[in-house]
Amino acid sequence: MGKLAKYMNWNLLHTFVVIAEQQSVSRAAEVLGRGQPAISAALKKLEDQLGAKLATRGPTSFTLTDAGKLLYREAREISGSIDRLSTLISDLSGELAGTVRLSIASHMTSPLINDAFTEFHRRFPKATFDTTVMNGPDIMNAMASSMIYFGICPVFRQREEFDYFHIFKEYCGFYCGKSHPLYGRKNLTFADLAGQRAVTYRTAVFTNALQSITDLHSQAKFADPLVGVSSHMEEIRRMIIAGLGIGAIPIHIAERDVRDGLMWRVPPYELTMPIDVYLVTNPRVRPTQTEQGFIDVLKEVVMAKSLEERTYPEGLRLA
Repeated sequence: MGKLAKYMNWNLLHTFVVIAEQQSVSRAAEVLGRGQPAISAALKKLEDQLGAKLATRGPTSFTLTDAGKLLYREAREISGSIDRLSTLISDLSGELAGTVRLSIASHMTSPLINDAFTEFHRRFPKATFDTTVMNGPDIMNAMASSMIYFGICPVFRQREEFDYFHIFKEYCGFYCGKSHPLYGRKNLTFADLAGQRAVTYRTAVFTNALQSITDLHSQAKFADPLVGVSSHMEEIRRMIIAGLGIGAIPIHIAERDVRDGLMWRVPPYELTMPIDVYLVTNPRVRPTQTEQGFIDVLKEVVMAKSLEERTYPEGLRLA
């Protein structure tokens, strides 16, 4: 064993992975629940151990050096493997009593997922869940680095290195809040959206994960700049209800807010902005028995339903 491997603090590597992924020492401190000085000290200690500068930082910038990029590629593999060791070992007894570590995008609302949780817990009551809400691109990046085996998220364009299992399809609509000037108005046309302020998902702005929403946003000719963005649908909903601007919400999720008078649907009124939600797995990563058990149950629950039954709003008949 080399000197570096013998004395390396693996916690420092994990801290560095978080710093690199957050592109910020302060944001890494928030994620890790530690003070910013401690995270800065950890980065400095790691640089001293390796004898190389890993990042350049300024008041508004953060950039990994070539050495930092190289270390990140290697460290995320190591960090992911170490994180999964305890779960793998807990499954050796043959009884599913380990933890299902599920990464899932915000508000993946379907009775299929709920039913899978219920059925899995009925069969394996000693197993536990540890769920993390992430946006789709972050889930893909974590899978690509072998830090997680699977996730549930919207997918627009499939990547060759992953396997995909379709769970459900949902359609979105544009909505405004009660204080918005378009609230309560009937017989609106799509042209009425031009120049209106809008809110949207961060993934719709910077990635193609929600391409159908991105495309219709562009066609609507909303005013620039966007009045709000978020990675979480609950925050988009909050901004819509608060009257900040028009935003896209899955129709079956927005129905209750419409009934309660909190939101109002605006054009287009036909079914638009389809979103396909998948179980995505990384065949290069070995799942724990507990994770595989949950995946098997989820697939069983999904396959018991037709595509029409897995398309929302409910009752939609596909051509």
